[in-house]
Amino acid sequence: MAIVNHVVRTSLLALAAGLAANAQAAVVLDPVMQAIAPGIGVKVSPFATAPGLYGPASVQSMRAVTDGSNRLFVNDTRGVISVTDTAGATPGVYFDIRRQDVGFAQINGQTGLVSSAFHPNFGRDPAMPGYRTFYTIDTTMAAGAPAPTLAGKGPVNHHDVVREWTVADPAAATATITATREVMRLSQPAGDHGPGTIAFNTGAAPGSADYGKLYIGLGDGGGVNDPYDNAQDPRSPFGKILRIDPVDPDGAGPLAYAVPRDNPHVGDPAALGEIWASGLRNPQQFGWDALTGRMYIGDIGQAQLEEVNIGIPGANYGWPLREGTLAKPADKSLSLVTDDPNPGRFTDPIAQYDHDEGSAIGAVQLYRGSLIPELAGQMLVDDIVNGRIFYFTPGDTSGEGGLALLRELRLELDGLPTDMMTLEGTWRVDLRMGVDASGELYLLTKKDGNIYRLTGAVPEPAGWAMMIAGLGLAATMLRRRRTGRGAVPA
Repeated sequence: MAIVNHVVRTSLLALAAGLAANAQAAVVLDPVMQAIAPGIGVKVSPFATAPGLYGPASVQSMRAVTDGSNRLFVNDTRGVISVTDTAGATPGVYFDIRRQDVGFAQINGQTGLVSSAFHPNFGRDPAMPGYRTFYTIDTTMAAGAPAPTLAGKGPVNHHDVVREWTVADPAAATATITATREVMRLSQPAGDHGPGTIAFNTGAAPGSADYGKLYIGLGDGGGVNDPYDNAQDPRSPFGKILRIDPVDPDGAGPLAYAVPRDNPHVGDPAALGEIWASGLRNPQQFGWDALTGRMYIGDIGQAQLEEVNIGIPGANYGWPLREGTLAKPADKSLSLVTDDPNPGRFTDPIAQYDHDEGSAIGAVQLYRGSLIPELAGQMLVDDIVNGRIFYFTPGDTSGEGGLALLRELRLELDGLPTDMMTLEGTWRVDLRMGVDASGELYLLTKKDGNIYRLTGAVPEPAGWAMMIAGLGLAATMLRRRRTGRGAVPA
């Protein structure tokens, strides 16, 4: 009881301090009062498990290539890229960065081989750039390393390195590396909130301004409430999405990449030209709508809100001065939010949910597949920790505060309702999402490398009691399937 009373007193003191700091602001105790209701149901099926060379695979993302092979490349933060295909071939090791002698070091669960991206021309036209090229971002120790290209504010914890890899044959089952080079090296101040996604807008047509441009998502560099003030600093790469042309503009010259001329801060001596968007806390996942080309960003919040943003060049999403649609006090020892209005210079999210519903937003993916017509044009987001999946219609304003109204995607395995926590048998799912070249959706579990596929819609449940009863049975059936014990007896 003494511990509980201490926590209550501490919380009340923090609230009072926040109010005193700004007499015009009111602390918001329940940022999103509207609960997320169940919505469309879909069928989920076990698809594959990534190979674990260095313990259970720590799957972070999936990349499809558009060379007609239907291949899917799965990124394991422990240093491995494995490859399967949409037919569900047993995943094989495509690339292992630990065998490349580049100083790779996985420092903690938020580091390692964090992301990979295949050039949009990978395996397509041998006469054009990028035919044999893919990119990675990984972490290395700073001691004895080359000088960074860009540095965040604060101490030096480690380096994040974007690398270019050239393969002998893009159609081969295993990458034979013929050349590699560093594209960018960043000095990061802490061990968390670093790189999330690197990606090309694969919907950009050859010859267009966005074709072949590499986007690099970086969190604020680590710590609580951006302690080193990186996200709002236009000279720091952290808390940003960067955009570069990774092709060396000088051949063997000193420049490893080019800054695109249409980047929003080009020509501004007070800002890095590489910056495309800023004011982000931890944008681990982002992607594009294959139909419209619009970019969507999932930004992990701190103690209150998880948000989905439209990617806009030059946009400032407000962190650490804003969390979602709400304000934050200047005192970095506080994690509360207030109702101060947006002063106009920050871009608000189009959807958000609070920590009554989840803890950390993962992937954001607008569905353009054909297996689930009921989800056509819907934006799907997942919560990393509890594995819940939400969806909404972009442009909808019928939710609380004029944002989009979220619904929860219901899952069904072998005709029985289930959820990701039940399927994984854990309190933390570590869920991400992937998509193939046809726009179909896959669920990735970072904690063990399991991959699931969504295969179709299901009718509304006959009753919630039956749905709840089915959760445990679905998990039992999945365990039996994986251990080869057969179906549950009638």
